[in-house]
Amino acid sequence: MYHPKEEYRLSYVPLEDERESTALPRQRPLSSAEQVLLQTKAKGFWGSSWTFEIIGCVISIAFLAAIVAVLFKYDGQPMPNWPYGITLNALVSVLSTVMKATMAFVLTECLAQLKWSWFHSGNKLSDLAILDAASRGIAGAMFVLFRFVPRHLVTFGCLILIIAVAIEPFVQQVMAIKERSIHAPGQASIQVCNSSLYTNYDEGPSPGMNMAPLGTIGAIYSGIFETEGPNSKSVTMECPTGNCTFPKYQSLGFCSKCMNITDSLKTSSPSSSSSNSMMSMGQTTYKLPNGFELSTSMSMSYLINTTAYRPLVKLDTKGMATITNFTAISAQQGYGGAVSATECALYFCVKTYETSVRQGKFTENEIGQATSSNSSATDVLSNFVITPDTCYYNGSRYEHPHEKGEDCQFSVNAFSKLSMANSLQPLLKGKASLFVSNRPDYTSDTIKALYGSYGNYTEMNNVFQSLASALTTNARSKICGSPVNGTAWTDQSYVHVRWVWLVLPGALVVLSLIFLIITIIHTRNQYIWKSSPLALLFSDLQIDAANTLKPDPTLKGMEDTSRNMQVWLETTADGVRLKAVQSHS
Repeated sequence: MYHPKEEYRLSYVPLEDERESTALPRQRPLSSAEQVLLQTKAKGFWGSSWTFEIIGCVISIAFLAAIVAVLFKYDGQPMPNWPYGITLNALVSVLSTVMKATMAFVLTECLAQLKWSWFHSGNKLSDLAILDAASRGIAGAMFVLFRFVPRHLVTFGCLILIIAVAIEPFVQQVMAIKERSIHAPGQASIQVCNSSLYTNYDEGPSPGMNMAPLGTIGAIYSGIFETEGPNSKSVTMECPTGNCTFPKYQSLGFCSKCMNITDSLKTSSPSSSSSNSMMSMGQTTYKLPNGFELSTSMSMSYLINTTAYRPLVKLDTKGMATITNFTAISAQQGYGGAVSATECALYFCVKTYETSVRQGKFTENEIGQATSSNSSATDVLSNFVITPDTCYYNGSRYEHPHEKGEDCQFSVNAFSKLSMANSLQPLLKGKASLFVSNRPDYTSDTIKALYGSYGNYTEMNNVFQSLASALTTNARSKICGSPVNGTAWTDQSYVHVRWVWLVLPGALVVLSLIFLIITIIHTRNQYIWKSSPLALLFSDLQIDAANTLKPDPTLKGMEDTSRNMQVWLETTADGVRLKAVQSHS
């Protein structure tokens, strides 16, 4: 039990040896040279006591190198498919955990040894508990860093230990999973009419009366009735992945051109002396320079008059492989409405395309047309070719197509052109009248489609664009069937390593090695006790004071007493002991 009047000496002495120890004379402290000699004989090589710490440092460096090696191997590569669901993230996390654990072991052992080094120059006994806490974990290290003497070497170790908390999140940030497109198995293709001879005709009832096959007749009607608009892309295309690209390519097709020639109309009215003046009352005639005309009157209100046989007035088709000409004069709402004139041409051409498929959506853009041909208006029974100014063949571009030869010359059979004209021209010739208000009468459904709502240039230009598009689609998908090959793509997840995030973990490993080396050098002439509690159990606290201290044996009492004691760690012939001197501060 505790008796306040009794005096205590802070030391550990075996009970059976108490009388003998008190009878022995006090040993003098050893000189510095004697201490070095004693320690050298006791320890041998001064780094041998740090074997496990050196091994730990080597392990942390090795695991850091392993992390770098693994990341370097899989950087830019697809995510590995390992058995049992093991992922690359899991492997890197394990490596970084071992690296951090061995590094923390080295740091804490160095900090534990430095607390003994602190008392070689004499300091307060209370510092022992604070310095010991620094080697126990992050909380103690932070306390020492902000509350203890910052000039001591232990501050450097505490700082490394605290920053080491960020190793795990930094390592996690090193890897990122990104998406990229790669070539996929399977062939992407799209149908075109290549440079092979385009042949599409039936014999017809007599020589020179060749007609287009029924499939082409259907495409003509689809185009005129605008069931397949000018931007329709229903050609045959294969893309197994839904993401495909194609090089620029060319295809034989059909083109149209229309022009508003209303300013070429001439008007005339019959004289009052005409024998049919009563019948022609209010009649007006609209006539073009090619002789085509439209007459309308109060009693005969014509809406439109069309033909496919007259020469063109303004539209220049020189050098084109023209299939048919078309001329129309129309009046809006009949007699008294605005009158307009339109002429169009349908011809063979070579179209240049850019195409892609993204997420299953097919996009084909026409970027050019070539119309120059050696077709002759007089020699209608000879085959002809269309040669583009710039040729695209097998993914290559040729600025001088003639040097490439037949691969850049698109040939057309003469009877194909003749049969197309014979089948199309009757559909483009007709009239419409308006004898009863709001009840127009058309000679055919195709004339009704050509007139549309207003019978003007815009209506007819849309019909001819739709006609050209429908015929081109029919030729590419059902007549020629020549494929242009593209590339199928698929999305792939891959590893992207952001090496900058590995700078901090690598720097901390290097700093822990430096801290170990400095600590070994700093404590080379000291006993290496580190975190072992045996050093305190075997030490004897020698209090050198005029009045013997009487501390309260509670923890608080010992802490208060320790703050008033300056302590040295000294070596004597009998061993190592703590020498305390009462502080008056």
